[in-house]
Formats: sequence, C-alpha cells, structure tokens
Amino acid sequence: MSDKFQEHQIRDKIVIHYKYTMGGQSKFFLELKNNKKIFGTKCKKCGKVWMPPRINCSDCYEATDWVELKQTGEIKISTIVWYTTSAFIQAVPYGIAFIKLDGAQTAFNQGIFSENLVPSKVKKGQRVKAVFQKDREGKMTDFFFVPEEEWEKWISKPEYEGGG
Repeated sequence: MSDKFQEHQIRDKIVIHYKYTMGGQSKFFLELKNNKKIFGTKCKKCGKVWMPPRINCSDCYEATDWVELKQTGEIKISTIVWYTTSAFIQAVPYGIAFIKLDGAQTAFNQGIFSENLVPSKVKKGQRVKAVFQKDREGKMTDFFFVPEEEWEKWISKPEYEGGG
C-alpha cells in the first residue's frame, strides 16, 4: 500500500431552503430594496460614519443612528475575479473592491463591473457610482458599482437603474 495521498471526490448537489432575519441591520436591506438608498450608521458620541453599518460604534461602543450615504465613492483596494460560484459565473470576469463611500469613514466590499474590465478600471483611487438591479430582493447583490464615467450607460440598460 502506498503512503502517497490520493484524493477521492464525489460530485453532489445540496439544496437547503432557509429563512433568516437581518436583525438590527434590517433597515439597510429594506432601504436598499424599497428605495434604492444606501444607509450607514453614525456614532452618537464620536461621529464616525460606518459602512457597513453597525448598531454600536466599534471604536467607542456607543449606539449609532442611521444616515443615508451618497452612492458615490472611491476604490481603496480591489481585484479581478476569474473563478466563482455558479451564482456569479455569467459575470466573470468581474471586480470586487473595498469601497469608501463619500461621507463614510470606513469601506465595504462590493462588486465592480465595467464594459471593458481591465485593471485600470478597478484600481485604488478609481471613482465609482452605484447601479441598482430593477428587481431587488433586499440583498447585497441588489446593487454594484461601476466607474463613474460608465454610470449613464449602465442605468440605460433595461435590467438596471440609478439610485433613489
């Protein structure tokens, strides 16, 4: 018997149906779905604006208030995705980036799309703007970002629209 590792795989499909609540973050997802608005939170004590939102400030542990954020921002770090799950395979290649929205002090991870996806379109410092799916479910995939100069072109497509 050989001590050399031999991998054995069995292909299978697992389907799980479940329902979960967004709890204290529900407002973010409801505003996204119903009003095409992006909300973060602002600390009542230190004034730091968080995106993604937090119920309590991660710096001083005080409660936060909901604040509407601009739908424009800047890429802080990014990469281009060439391999993905079946849910996103039709979009390959696409970018993902940590985006700091105008008015927020923190960045969040979100998809970046472009008509001509090249590294210069998803680089640090690139200005981006939100595009929303016409059919939204209250999920992070209800919106994505595109380079600001492409925004008008993207929202003219029948499946997308600009924000609220």
